[in-house]
Amino acid sequence: MPHPNLGLPPADLLAGDPAAAARVRRERTRLARLALEATARLDPTFTKRYDELRLRLFLRDFEQHLEQIARALETGQDSFVVQYGEWLVPVYRRREVPMRDFALMLLGLRDVAATVLSPEESEALFGLIDRWQVRLKHHGRLPGDHKGNSIVRFFWKGAGIMDDSVI
Repeated sequence: MPHPNLGLPPADLLAGDPAAAARVRRERTRLARLALEATARLDPTFTKRYDELRLRLFLRDFEQHLEQIARALETGQDSFVVQYGEWLVPVYRRREVPMRDFALMLLGLRDVAATVLSPEESEALFGLIDRWQVRLKHHGRLPGDHKGNSIVRFFWKGAGIMDDSVI
């Protein structure tokens, strides 16, 4: 992504596919709602894990995800979604959303956003989402995103039995 403070030129809005970006922007509200429904279809327990407020936040987030996808499509630069995805990791950690759920949301978004694009444009979208998920895969391995190994945790605690005060 060009950085104007470093003297780099701004992104060229005609370098990619502006027509595809315009279609994504035009259908952004409808696609966000459908993406949340698609995520719930991919994992039926998704709506049970999160309350109504969190689901509304996800719906609002989907609209911004679609805007970033539109920017990436119109400029042809994947940095608009990759760097945005890196920026979202601490936000979703603070909301206590595991990265596997975030990756699931991206799959729902990918399936829905492809409905307003041609097959060639959908391939570009799939590439963007794939590169976004590759960056998220690293964050899914960090502590706090999974329960961890109980055997390692047992020895790390000094083989303490019934002692949950350390970990």
